[in-house]
Formats: sequence, structure tokens, C-alpha cells
Amino acid sequence: MTCKLFIDTNVYLDFLMQRGKDGQHAQAIFKLAENGAIEVYTSSSSLINLMYIMNTCKLTQQEIVENTNAILSYTKLINPDNITFEIALASGFKDLEDAVQYHTALEVKGISYFITSNVKDYKNATNLRPVITPGTFMDKYDKNQVE
Repeated sequence: MTCKLFIDTNVYLDFLMQRGKDGQHAQAIFKLAENGAIEVYTSSSSLINLMYIMNTCKLTQQEIVENTNAILSYTKLINPDNITFEIALASGFKDLEDAVQYHTALEVKGISYFITSNVKDYKNATNLRPVITPGTFMDKYDKNQVE
């Protein structure tokens, strides 16, 4: 069975902005997804936020479209519903957007890990989806320790 990951917005930003080691680990994850070795999921709101950020970083519309199409080629989008929002809002997360992202990940059967560069923001996460960094995932993957 293929390993399934939920990718937080900041991991895509690490990749697109080539932010040091985090960017390198994100690139490795997305290469695995492109090759079909893993499945990658994110929320539709993450992709919308990424397009907005690319625009504020002065990318052209063509560059934004190209980057978005590239992301869509290896990423499956999930839309949270009303119940997901209600559960997220009651979950005790300090950052409500993070709560919605995490609880959206819980909606997809078989997701093994929630991947984020900001693990500290997910203290209220459950054990159902361990929250790890891209680097931690790649270490596990390289050691054949992923589920």
C-alpha cells in the first residue's frame, strides 16, 4: 500500500521558495509523489493560499498557473465540510486555520502523517495522524520505516 501524506501549506512554501533544508526535504517528498511512490493530499484552501502568496511575491500570472498546475499534478485536494470545521473550531488549537487543516487530514482514510514545518503549532493533534516535519518523514522513508 502506498504511503499517504497530508501536506501543510508551509511545506509547499518551503519548496517553492527553496527555504534551506526544509525546501530540500519538501522537494524530495514531492519527487516521490511525482514518481508515484507516495500519495500527497492537501486542502483546497492551502492551494488558494499558495496562489495568493505567489501573487504577493510578484510572480506573473503565468508563473502562478504553471506552479499551481505542477502542484496539482501530484497533489489530491480535499475540501473540509461543515462538520470538519465545527470539530476543528472546538478542538482547542490555538491557530484555527491549523485546526481546520489537521481535521481535514483526519477525513481521508489511510493518511499516515501530517507533514508541516511548524510541528509546534500542532500540540493539540491526536495520535490518529502523527505530525512530523518533512525532514523527519524523509529520514523514516530512507530507513523504510513509513507505514
